[in-house]
Amino acid sequence: MKPWKTACFLSFLILFPLTTWSADVVVPGPKGLSVCAPESPLLDSMRRVATQFGTLSGCFVSDEKTQVNGANYPLEVAFAVALFHEDSGPSTTADVDKLYVTTERRWENAQPLWNQNKAAYERYVEELVRKTSPNASQTGSMSMDQPVLVSMQRVNSSAYTVVSIRRRKISKGGNTFSFDTSEGAAIVLSKGSLVRLTIQRQFRGQGDVDAVKSEITAWAFSLAK
Repeated sequence: MKPWKTACFLSFLILFPLTTWSADVVVPGPKGLSVCAPESPLLDSMRRVATQFGTLSGCFVSDEKTQVNGANYPLEVAFAVALFHEDSGPSTTADVDKLYVTTERRWENAQPLWNQNKAAYERYVEELVRKTSPNASQTGSMSMDQPVLVSMQRVNSSAYTVVSIRRRKISKGGNTFSFDTSEGAAIVLSKGSLVRLTIQRQFRGQGDVDAVKSEITAWAFSLAK
């Protein structure tokens, strides 16, 4: 398995080679999040990154804020990228199957937390919270180069989801700081097009992981109908 050290905001986005892209897909957002404002720096950033892989088809943020390195950020952000392979015509469930197998291989050495009993799962997440506190990070006691896999599952024949906990390293003003997020990702076949969905939520405990898991599943299911 390749190292997970990457500075790419969409580090898990490239699942298979794609050549050209569709610009006509608009995706409704997950429940409870608002559409990014047109002047939002977050929207500009997502759009720039998405053009490398597809077309940004939705940018959404929570009204609730959280502190990251002394600045206020949305507690949760979500975005959708439309993936379309022009040369092969409309995508099918066979493409979803192929991507699911590829994703399983990427996580083949990871044991999903969701498969553990509830008590063991809660203890593990509590330990992650303790180790990723600001004091622990400053003393160098925690390094999460590889994301922690929470769950990976098929929603139906047209979609699947992956939920993980991962660390982001950000450089600012000559300094580098880290913050951890609960992340839900999904590949969905919607109206003949493949869509990549992502939800990122500041990781503070099990509640944030559970919320992301519920939200990404509901979002994927709503588009895969």
